[in-house]
Amino acid sequence: MIPDSGFPSSFHICIIGGGVVGLTGGILFRRQGFKVTILERDVTLHTLHPNAVRVLQEIGIYDKIRSKSITPLSIILKASKTGQVLHTQNLLEAADKFGAPLLTLHRAHLRQLLYDEAVAQGVVVRHGVSIDAAGVDLANGVLRLSSSSTTIHADLFIGADGGQSVVRAALTGRKPRAVPHGKVVNRLLIDERDIMARPHLRYLLEQPKIIVWLGPECEAVTYGLDGTFNIAFTWPWSSDPKDVFFGAQPVDLADFCTKLGAWEPDLRELVGLGTSCFRWMFFEPEVDDEDTPWIDPAGRFCIVGDAAHRGLPYLPASSSRGQGAAAGVESVSVLAHLLGKAEHWRQVIDLLDIYQRLRKERTGHVIRATLKTGRLWQMADGPLKDERDREFLHDTPTVGYPNPLADPFFQEWLWGFDAPEAADRAWSAYKRDLAKRTESNS
Repeated sequence: MIPDSGFPSSFHICIIGGGVVGLTGGILFRRQGFKVTILERDVTLHTLHPNAVRVLQEIGIYDKIRSKSITPLSIILKASKTGQVLHTQNLLEAADKFGAPLLTLHRAHLRQLLYDEAVAQGVVVRHGVSIDAAGVDLANGVLRLSSSSTTIHADLFIGADGGQSVVRAALTGRKPRAVPHGKVVNRLLIDERDIMARPHLRYLLEQPKIIVWLGPECEAVTYGLDGTFNIAFTWPWSSDPKDVFFGAQPVDLADFCTKLGAWEPDLRELVGLGTSCFRWMFFEPEVDDEDTPWIDPAGRFCIVGDAAHRGLPYLPASSSRGQGAAAGVESVSVLAHLLGKAEHWRQVIDLLDIYQRLRKERTGHVIRATLKTGRLWQMADGPLKDERDREFLHDTPTVGYPNPLADPFFQEWLWGFDAPEAADRAWSAYKRDLAKRTESNS
């Protein structure tokens, strides 16, 4: 195939969703030479794992993000009732090994930095754009805005529009399922000055760290950032579909405090310093099989991030949507690097299919790992939990260790992922296959 001299500069990519994944994708696609537009509907805290931070290093905004971030030195796992330290993981060792640290920062700061860079790179961002599933016209390869008669044309539409993705709904023919997971996250924020006023609690702020209290069928993740101490409780909730709710709900903090009677006094005192608490519902993630489409047959639409592979925040240091965001950044990076290798627009459909196959396999493993971590960390009281705690206290981390990020094999697989390298390998295999087919047809 003779390379198209007008590709990729004449190829227009339209990204639906201006969150972390959409903005990162906009920057990456512009760097590959594509014309890019982002549609954002809008006129919280975020954790980024090393596998995502390397992508930010690649697009040149790492130093800016680092200046707005906290770099936790360790993850500390504690027993909820006694406060006993069960396990401490040194995060600096992992940062040295993988060339990128784990960062904690405000989601708003991250989005602003990405937005500024996207605009500087020439990405066109349109705000206040609302799209519903009926507006995703697969047959004609266009978008129709729900608020007007406007039709948007592009060569490729990428749905980075989250767990309730309208692009996913159009591709699969159904709305994303909202199956209760049986858990909610209760989140409260505390002014760190109130903690510093209590000498016996100052150890929580002496060094940047993430502390996780492991309770019976629940857990609490805590860390400080920009003068605010964050506590996120994963807490049991109804699995009955009639009890489903969306968005944030207020929590009666006094009532919630009474449910912590058996927890370590330090944590109970911390909760007592809060002035408000809100909860969000967790839904069962879907691990898509090969028959669930992430792209349309014509190669005009595809999905990335939570739209494709929504997970749960059960991997360590994911008190917000840390590894979920990392997986989304990985996905859009792989997609950008694959499409950037295309020599002609006719190769795009093949590369979209390669992206789909590569990312379904890896993100499926990530989702299963998060669910397994949730089961391990939220065990009911009993002999299984006692054995888990014994492993934490006495065993050397290896395959199957109850903290997956301390398992050297899983850690390497998760944090050592290199999106450009994965795209290079896939492209080389694709070119070899093309050469074989050409030879056999000649």
